[in-house]
Amino acid sequence: MKISLEDLHRRLQKLEDSNEIAKLQARYINLNDGGWDGPTHRFPVEVADLFIDGGVWDGPPGRAEGKAAIIEIFRSFQALPFIVHYVANPLIEVNGDEAYGEWHAIVTSTVPGSDQALWTLGKYINNYVRTAAGWKYRQLKFVACAISPYELGWAKKQFID
Repeated sequence: MKISLEDLHRRLQKLEDSNEIAKLQARYINLNDGGWDGPTHRFPVEVADLFIDGGVWDGPPGRAEGKAAIIEIFRSFQALPFIVHYVANPLIEVNGDEAYGEWHAIVTSTVPGSDQALWTLGKYINNYVRTAAGWKYRQLKFVACAISPYELGWAKKQFID
């Protein structure tokens, strides 16, 4: 089977786009994690810059639309003394200048003002758009399937009170 130069270019572009989207997701995670080398969520402006104007962040504990609202909600997350995201199983579908992605996540964190550790399990369901500055989030949505005390785990207590 002979592949045309045009088809080869399209395939290469999709691979490059998928790689850039994976880097965007990794940058988002790295800007939020912390507690071992400094506070968590210490870069709320940089997080907001990963979104288009009017972009949406949606997940526990709420929804933020637009960069100012995203900065505000991420500043509130700075109360978390420790958080680490483990993200895997990327599914990225690129369609021209738009893309869709899903990522499974395990998030370990500590409740502010306590020594209570939590497991958060869920999935990122994201929409991306290509901009002049590269790929950005149109919407980043986290859907939790469990937010459980570390000691009990999701089998004994799927969601905290």
